[in-house]
Amino acid sequence: MADHERPFWEGGARGELVVQRCRECGGLNHPPTMRCRHDGSAELEWTVLSGRGHVEGWTVNQHQWLPGVPAPYVVALVALAEDPSTRLLTNLVGIDPAEIRDGMEVQVTFVRPEPPDDGLDDDVWLPLFAPAAGP
Repeated sequence: MADHERPFWEGGARGELVVQRCRECGGLNHPPTMRCRHDGSAELEWTVLSGRGHVEGWTVNQHQWLPGVPAPYVVALVALAEDPSTRLLTNLVGIDPAEIRDGMEVQVTFVRPEPPDDGLDDDVWLPLFAPAAGP
């Protein structure tokens, strides 16, 4: 993985959803880039978010495309609480697909997939979302 995206993928080891924030305009920047997508500034820092958001859209995949990811599974677009214009494409877990609703409040949870045998030392944690437990 590229160095400029490493904190995002490693934040889950600490249970933290970490994204870039621009020091110039304050906008959140996801996915990670070298320059702010709002104003082009290279002054980006990493910030820990609440891990909360709401569901903007989803689809239920009925086919198993990857080993270890049995169908059905839910692919969702989650708008982050700190800035709803910043969204993550992720999976929803811990819910029957028939119970998902537009705007449903969710919170992040992390899973560490089995690392590939590629010789790289990447500590990747995937941010998934589950129904929010409370306020």
